[in-house]
Amino acid sequence: MASSRVTGDTFRIAAANGTLEPAVRSPYVRLMDEKNQEVYERIPWESLEKQGGDRQWLILGIAGAVVAGSLGYSFMSNRPAPLPPPPTEAAAAATAPTTTFAPVAPVPVPAPAQPAPSLVTEADLYAVHPDSLAAEAAAHARWVVRELLASDGSSEQGVLRSLLPADIPLPSIPEGVLVFVEWVDSVGVEEIDIGTYRVDVLARYMVSAGGGDYQRVDPEVFTLDIAMADGMPRLLGAPGVKAVESPATVGLGLSAVPDAVAAGVETLRPGSEIVGGYVDQGGIWNVVVMATGPGGVIRPEMIPISP
Repeated sequence: MASSRVTGDTFRIAAANGTLEPAVRSPYVRLMDEKNQEVYERIPWESLEKQGGDRQWLILGIAGAVVAGSLGYSFMSNRPAPLPPPPTEAAAAATAPTTTFAPVAPVPVPAPAQPAPSLVTEADLYAVHPDSLAAEAAAHARWVVRELLASDGSSEQGVLRSLLPADIPLPSIPEGVLVFVEWVDSVGVEEIDIGTYRVDVLARYMVSAGGGDYQRVDPEVFTLDIAMADGMPRLLGAPGVKAVESPATVGLGLSAVPDAVAAGVETLRPGSEIVGGYVDQGGIWNVVVMATGPGGVIRPEMIPISP
């Protein structure tokens, strides 16, 4: 609600109501009063409170913008400066110095020297242990001797033909003669050349002629040269044959055994005949007895007895 303020220099008291009334004013005063007249208006408090809320949100928005700007500036100022891009091939070629080289004459390359021929045998190339070659040669020699001696009455000799050299003829066996080989064994192996071995094979066999009984032949030694240079055993020539010389017999010096030793022999071989015995370096009695074997055959046997 608007109110008016009256200004003036002189006042008077009204006689009717006792109020203070302005006296007669001069034109100047009236003019000044019109100019200095102030008008007051009433503004509701609700409108003031609403305006105050808008201002608060405005202040918060400005503060948030300032904080975001500060953080962005700090982040951008701490980032490393970007590296310059690598020069392109065209730019590198343009900036690279150009150098001209004078042509160089090719250097003659000498031909590789040929190594001197080495005397390497096939046995060296196989790199097989000598003991293994010797054992294989001995086994092949025993096989050759067995096939060379045996005869079962048939005319088939294909195996022996493959074992003998091509120019060595096959054995000729009369009709009705049979040969039974008891055993063969290699008793000596000697390397006579690189990859070539000389093998001595001891053999024992029996011969039957015309359907008669077999007659045992004295042992013989067959000497064969076996080549192993090419990795396969091969007989070189015909085997040599010689009779075995029996060595002179030497006695053991047997003596009578004590009763305690004889009792021990009786426990081990009841009923055996004691021939005699001797004491060895270890103090053990070696007693020779005639023991009965299968079929009632009686053979000498050595029995050690500890006193």
